[in-house]
Amino acid sequence: MLKPRVIVTTDGEGDDRCSMNRFLLYTYQWQVEGLIYSSSKHHWKGRDDVEGHKWHNTTWIEDQIDAYANVYDNLIQHESGYPIPDDLRQKIFVGNIDLEGDMEQATPGSDHIVQVLLDSDPSPVWIQAWGGPNTIARALKTIADEYPDRMVDVSKKAKIFLIAEQDQTFKDYILKKWPDVETFQSSRTYLAIAYRWREHMSPEIQAYFSKEWLRDHILTDHGPLCALYEPRPDGTFRSEGDSPAFMHMIDVGLRTLEHPTFGGWGGRFEKRPDRWRSAPDDEDMFKPILRWAIAFQNDWAAKADWCVKSVEEANHPPVVTLDHALNLVGKAGEQVSLDASKTTDSDGDALSFDWWHYPDSGTYSGSIDIQDANTSDATLMLPTDGKAGQTIHLICEVTDHGAPPLTRYQRMIVTFSEE
Repeated sequence: MLKPRVIVTTDGEGDDRCSMNRFLLYTYQWQVEGLIYSSSKHHWKGRDDVEGHKWHNTTWIEDQIDAYANVYDNLIQHESGYPIPDDLRQKIFVGNIDLEGDMEQATPGSDHIVQVLLDSDPSPVWIQAWGGPNTIARALKTIADEYPDRMVDVSKKAKIFLIAEQDQTFKDYILKKWPDVETFQSSRTYLAIAYRWREHMSPEIQAYFSKEWLRDHILTDHGPLCALYEPRPDGTFRSEGDSPAFMHMIDVGLRTLEHPTFGGWGGRFEKRPDRWRSAPDDEDMFKPILRWAIAFQNDWAAKADWCVKSVEEANHPPVVTLDHALNLVGKAGEQVSLDASKTTDSDGDALSFDWWHYPDSGTYSGSIDIQDANTSDATLMLPTDGKAGQTIHLICEVTDHGAPPLTRYQRMIVTFSEE
């Protein structure tokens, strides 16, 4: 399977730096095409006639990659797909950083986005705006001005992921000039793990964002990259409001890239007239991320272990395998056998299984009867009131008994057939 192509644009805010730290531990998942400094309504560098505002610098990504380089040899013992540090360094560019919404002139960062969007590889390019989308907008303007014959192709190839709207360039330029570019916006759901996370988390989940948890699992004795992670002054989790942009693309078996409505670690989305926006689960805007929070925090802790521990000492996630198709068709009232008995764990850990219904992902929202749901072999009794074409999304969730416990999934979709 080809790795998704990813470009990150960032304004360098404190939570961006935290997000980048986690991002680097997952880079084996993607083909990283660019790491680009940009600006936002919160942060800009300034110029001779305009004072800067809360600007950090344009070296912090390099600093993190230098630290990544120091743990790279250990990381590749666990996953061979981690990118070579020098390859990542060559992908760093300075984009449009002088002002909020700055897209007046082309920059090395915007030109690099142009180069990627115009290259011969037709596969999608996910361009993430952790700050404002102004450097992305400038790149698209360059294409519109200089390569107008490529606009249709680029509109099919580019996928933009916005964390809120951190300047006006999406509304003022991209939406008007490039209406066919598929855009995802985490509009409120990202706040679940942003600065005011305590307001949205249960005490059980908060324990995984505490001073003690960060100290034990990330900050202490986990190498120079994790040591750069920036907690709050009190030692607790600061914020990673931008992380949903890449968490959406972490392949854990939830099939999130197949359709925005499916939902996964980065949230779930619903179609609006001009973009995909965050959607609630059970009418709760934060649940689409927080329902996975313990799992993704434990997964992050395991990646931190990979920085310093041997393969034998660290934990690795199970591989969930269903012994039947992922998409099935069944009649109302029919019995469907579920089989995940071929699931494996490379560390030999014991496994716990949980089959559950994700009603917000599908179109059938009634109650579901799953017999033996906590075993590898379960049985789904299709409801008698299901209508032809309605879908049921079942999640097979498997957690190993390692330290930390790691969770992976497989999504199965059952569509009701005609009688």
